[in-house]
Amino acid sequence: MFSLWFNTYVWLAVSLCVCFASSVNGNKRCEDGTYDYEKRSCCKCPVGRRVTQHCTNQNDTKCEICKSGTYNSVPNGLETCHPCTSCAHENANLEEEDKCTAGKDTKCRCKKDHFCSSEICTICHPCKKCDIGGIKQACTANSDTVCNENGGGNLSGGAIAGIVILVLIIIIAGAIFALIWKKWSKQKKENENHENDKKDDIPLLPDVDIEPHLPDIARELGWRDARNLALRSGINAATIDTCEMDYRNDAEERTLQLLLKWVQKEGKQASKKLIENLEEMNQKKKAEQIRDILSKHSSPSNNPASNC
Repeated sequence: MFSLWFNTYVWLAVSLCVCFASSVNGNKRCEDGTYDYEKRSCCKCPVGRRVTQHCTNQNDTKCEICKSGTYNSVPNGLETCHPCTSCAHENANLEEEDKCTAGKDTKCRCKKDHFCSSEICTICHPCKKCDIGGIKQACTANSDTVCNENGGGNLSGGAIAGIVILVLIIIIAGAIFALIWKKWSKQKKENENHENDKKDDIPLLPDVDIEPHLPDIARELGWRDARNLALRSGINAATIDTCEMDYRNDAEERTLQLLLKWVQKEGKQASKKLIENLEEMNQKKKAEQIRDILSKHSSPSNNPASNC
């Protein structure tokens, strides 16, 4: 009888020790704590991981690392990881300070010259711009700019000096502009008067018979200007080329013959149109020289025109 009681006592003691040891060892292995699942106490997955299979006993919870773009920042018994926060929301004025990892979420911050006064910031606001009163306290990531008051009595010496300098610059710039404008206007008026004087210096002589003076005019005019004159007047290129071929070695003669054809085409207005065309061709010096030739003879004469 004593033996039976002794054996029972020993078995109970051993059982209690085993249970106690199992309990102690189990708690040691659940370093991040436990969670309840279907009336069982399971070890939590560590930071950065999620549950893939719940435990059958306390110590055999299966975990895996959170996939890219997700995280778990605390030990957990969750089957999913949290999606990482994005700092790229439109008009939120946020930028990424720290990247998201398996164990922590993205950390966002305000962009330059923006602030957010709340602890959890989802949108940042532009910092205030101070006017001529200046900045009293600069904008920070957590507080807006504080400006100096704009009252006259509150303006600093530097602000007043800045205003004075700005006014002086405007006055000086205005004076310089006025002088330049006055000089430009004067020069423009002088140029216009000079052009008018030039026109007055080259009177038209419609009553002068131009043909007797064509040899002198041909020498002053030259073949190139005579050719341009003929083209402007509508003489065809074939006629001009014929004169050039017939008098290939005598530039003065071919110029004279081409002028004769031009005069025949223009008739009594030839002297007037010659001066006008040379002015339009920007050959004012030649126009003056030919005007001098024509002005020496005021009485008309008639010479027959020759042909090429």
